Amino acid sequence: MKILHIITNTELGGAQRVCIDLCNCASSEGNAVAVASMAGGYLWEQLVPAVLQYQLNYMVKPISIKKDFKVLFELKEVVKDFEPDIIHLHSSKAGVLGRVVSLFHSHRVVYTVHGFDSIRLKYRIFLPLEKMLQFFSGAIVGVSQYDKNNLFAEKIKKNVYVIHNGIMGQEKNLAENFPIEVGSKKTVLTIARISPQKKIQLFLDTAKQLKEYNFIWIGGDSDVPSKMLASHYAAPENVYLLGDIPDASRFIHLCDLFVLFSNYEGLPMTIIEAMSQKKAVVASNVGGINELVDDTNGCLIDNKVDSAVKAIKTILEDDTLRSSMEAASYQKFSNNFTLEQMWKKYKAIYKSVIK
Repeated sequence: MKILHIITNTELGGAQRVCIDLCNCASSEGNAVAVASMAGGYLWEQLVPAVLQYQLNYMVKPISIKKDFKVLFELKEVVKDFEPDIIHLHSSKAGVLGRVVSLFHSHRVVYTVHGFDSIRLKYRIFLPLEKMLQFFSGAIVGVSQYDKNNLFAEKIKKNVYVIHNGIMGQEKNLAENFPIEVGSKKTVLTIARISPQKKIQLFLDTAKQLKEYNFIWIGGDSDVPSKMLASHYAAPENVYLLGDIPDASRFIHLCDLFVLFSNYEGLPMTIIEAMSQKKAVVASNVGGINELVDDTNGCLIDNKVDSAVKAIKTILEDDTLRSSMEAASYQKFSNNFTLEQMWKKYKAIYKSVIK
């Protein structure tokens, strides 16, 4: 097969991780694979050498009518040059641009919706466009049953599938130490970009109530230098805001509990990474998170400080409970969320689309 992936953003994130892993898996099995996206960024360095790279001059993350119009012509040339059997689109903007370019061979398009709430809740103005473009897709993939249910509720029902995100186990390349000394306190870790979606204030307010634990946030703010994060957000003494760190998941095994607070999600890769490293999880009960976390391997909360404090204390103060949750996390990961399982399901969709 010849598989072209189109993705808007090349910076660190769940959609990028899925794109990278699918490219590398497909290439390892002898398929011809290419990626088209914006120039620069994390993604390009993670692709195996055999994957062909088309770095687009006009692809940008924000909506820009002038640049978006120009990138349509760039994508048209990419499709003409590579002649793909499958055009796999990731994220809403690439999903629109890629389907417009592929109107005359739409049966070859696979569009992965990496969290439908971003459109359904935040950018609802684009919902009519999504409804129309469903008829120009060979397959639409939600990363959670939650997303599929909401796609159906919004009358997007044509060729819709669910494929849960999956990752390779993290037995290799584990970090030996945090980049800071955290002492003998138990440690709570999150990995997320700093944005309104990710509820950093809830993280900080929870830490203020739990001074007996260290709280570490790995992930940056595009508007604030990493060295200024602590002062900018008035972080308590037990909070360490580290900014962006490449391959941050290698630090998960050093924490005692993984948390993720959020307003909306698809199926967070960071939680799957935590499960693969045998960690209990406390997370917001939004999106597809309840397909990853339940009372066997963690706790879901309602985005209130009292709920977060109670959940974290309950787990960290009971070593027997935490050990049981850690074992359950790894079992859930092994059964449902491995890279091998994800690639097998995408490969089946590719073959059905071609057929």
